[in-house]
Amino acid sequence: MRSRLLYVLPLLFAAACSDNHPLAGHWSPEAAVAGLKVGIDFDGKSDQVMAHVDGPDGHSHPPTGTYTFDSATKAVTVKCKLMGDGKADTWTGTLAGETLELTGGDTKLKFKKGGSAH
Repeated sequence: MRSRLLYVLPLLFAAACSDNHPLAGHWSPEAAVAGLKVGIDFDGKSDQVMAHVDGPDGHSHPPTGTYTFDSATKAVTVKCKLMGDGKADTWTGTLAGETLELTGGDTKLKFKKGGSAH
């Protein structure tokens, strides 16, 4: 019994310490907007976010930004130039399960959880 407990305790500890933030990880674009495919990574242990943009000129990494998440309303605010200079630098939206929609100015971006940054 004691030896089984020694094997189970590390697993329980790892599960308790894992990141359970609903936004944590990569979010893939559902479609291109204005010729750009914008993916986004949320750090579940801080307020940091990073965008990945694929467009006609290749792949770029806009500056990192920050985000807030209200777990009660599922409201998300991202402060980052997701689509580059001349576009919105504040994006707001909601999380609905594995789908995230963000709006900045007159542009709407839709994401699905998962996938890779490249």
